[in-house]
Parts: sequence; C-alpha cells; structure tokens
Amino acid sequence: MATEHSARITWSAEQVRRGLPPISQTIDPAWLEDAEPLKGDGWSLMCRFDRPPAQQGNPSAARVRFMVDEAPHDRLKPGTSLRLFERGTKGLATVEILD
Repeated sequence: MATEHSARITWSAEQVRRGLPPISQTIDPAWLEDAEPLKGDGWSLMCRFDRPPAQQGNPSAARVRFMVDEAPHDRLKPGTSLRLFERGTKGLATVEILD
C-alpha cells in the first residue's frame, strides 16, 4: 500500500459558495504542478478526512495518496502542490503536501 501524506486542500471559491463536500473519503483525478489540469496526465488521488470538509471549512486537512503503483509516489513530498478535480464544480482545488 502506498504511503499516505498529510495535506491541506484549498477549495475553489465556487466550491465554497456551493458548500464544501460532506464526505470522509474521495478518489478523484489530480495533476502535478507540471501537468495541464483536465487535459494532461492525471493520477487518481485518494483523500481521507478525519472530519468532512463541510465541518472543517476551507482549507481542509486530509491524508492523501495515489491509488496506482505506477503513479509518481516519490513526488508527494513536502511543498508539492497538485490540482484536484472538484466534482461539485468541475473546477480545481489545490492540494499541498505537508509531510
């Protein structure tokens, strides 16, 4: 199993306006900084929340990891940012790896 990392997810203004997700886990596409979001190669990123984002507010704390062995796990290090697909808005949230 891939290592989970602490992360901070900053949701888009549109997602905040519509309401943050009331979920404890999600798996959605995410793109590293050097990829073109929604067009370039993305990776399935699992995000686990101790408390749903709807309770935490913006930004939200999560534990994240890539879902497939072929993903660039070595790039999930402190300071790395990813763009995470927001189901509710079809926009993008920002994920910052903390550890």
